Amino acid sequence: MAACRAPVLVHEPPIMVRHLFILLALHLGVHASAQQADARTPDPLRRKGWLGLGFTPLTDSLRAVAGCKACNGVFVEEVVPSGTAEALGLRAGDVVQAINGGAIAGPESLGPVLAGTRAGDPVTLTYLRAGAERKARGRMKGRILETDPHAEVIYDAVPFRGGRLRAIINRPPGQGRMKAMLFIPGYTCSSQDGWSADHPYARIVHAFSKAGYVVLRVEKTGLGDSEGTPACEDCDLHGEVESFTAGLRKLKSLPYVDSTQVFIFGHSMGGVVGPMIAATERVKGLMVYGTTAKSWYEYQMEMNRLQGMLAKPDPMTFEADCRAQAALAYEYYIRKRSLADIATDPRSDTLLRSYWEWDGGQRIFSRNHEYWRQIQDVDLLGAWRDAATRVLVLFGGTDFQAFSRADHEQIVYTVNHHAPGTATLQVFPGTDHFMAVTGTMQESYDLFMRGDIPKLFELFDHEVPKAAVQWAEAQ
Repeated sequence: MAACRAPVLVHEPPIMVRHLFILLALHLGVHASAQQADARTPDPLRRKGWLGLGFTPLTDSLRAVAGCKACNGVFVEEVVPSGTAEALGLRAGDVVQAINGGAIAGPESLGPVLAGTRAGDPVTLTYLRAGAERKARGRMKGRILETDPHAEVIYDAVPFRGGRLRAIINRPPGQGRMKAMLFIPGYTCSSQDGWSADHPYARIVHAFSKAGYVVLRVEKTGLGDSEGTPACEDCDLHGEVESFTAGLRKLKSLPYVDSTQVFIFGHSMGGVVGPMIAATERVKGLMVYGTTAKSWYEYQMEMNRLQGMLAKPDPMTFEADCRAQAALAYEYYIRKRSLADIATDPRSDTLLRSYWEWDGGQRIFSRNHEYWRQIQDVDLLGAWRDAATRVLVLFGGTDFQAFSRADHEQIVYTVNHHAPGTATLQVFPGTDHFMAVTGTMQESYDLFMRGDIPKLFELFDHEVPKAAVQWAEAQ
């Protein structure tokens, strides 16, 4: 990470990838016991297409293995059982060059080429085997379905802005109306469908379903099986609040849910969205882990310094970059200047494109730029005050993204100021943003920057979901 770059707070746990399985260009952990979409009751949304292969970019040495000197595409390392690639007869060592006539120049081409494909759609793969071109025709397989050892997993849908968002419901066995929980993830445009069993989010969901709670997740707009909805990257904060509110209302409407016993669990940016929903929608309780309470301008400036130092930069370059970013953030968040206007200054243009990941249009940090400015402007503590519900605030002491214990304490103080005795803070001293026990921020940062996601998942702190479930049960 470059010195003083602002890696945004609300980073959800990465999806673990062991063999880079391509699931509609989303890298998702695979449940060994998962089933094909057509093996269950018909579902209101068709599953997104699933290629089902492990791949790697072509290199000169792999081209030699494949028997082609100047070919483009992706090199197949593994064919996953029950996927489209297996059904079409592909093997390890093949080179996929085109899908439905769309050329595959490299791994980055797979997402756009596969976008929009659904289970049952006709598909043609063009590939090389031992240097010879071949074509295979068939039907797309759907993405695998999740399983839960403690619950039935139901695939449903939620209406949203003229389209439908995928809803995934974990329903434990039992009769009558049950307690329930809406899960809200962090900011990234990542599907909530297909988590591996050791993913931190899956562990939270399964802990609640094991305790007898119905758990509902709703995809962000444009993600997963959702149809007719805008791209997640173009959605602003208020649109995201609207989509999760639709998910909460869906959860309350289920005939097997006690609508008076519904909780929200928000991780990271979910800790911003959660209270905004609870301020207008009655819930039994609100749980958050690893979030913020301050203005986004303040947060980003503090994050620049804390996380920048974990990268061990040259101190003078670090200081200059931090000051330059502070000036840039002031122009954007406080003075409300447009990105294009700010970018007329060459130095600011460079900072925006490198540190802020500006695409030259409407996106920074991979989201609609208004998403971030709305976080700056929202009355977040006012939402916590207006939520008028029981609150559990969970904080990890080695969290290098939601790093401020003072912020978490301020949430508790604010809630208790207006409703004494209704908010509780629980601290996990050695636990980080991904709910991994790492001991220090530096250790967590180093593991993340090395991409050692399996290790972070292995270090998961089981006390976090245990504490959340115990708190909910006591309400």
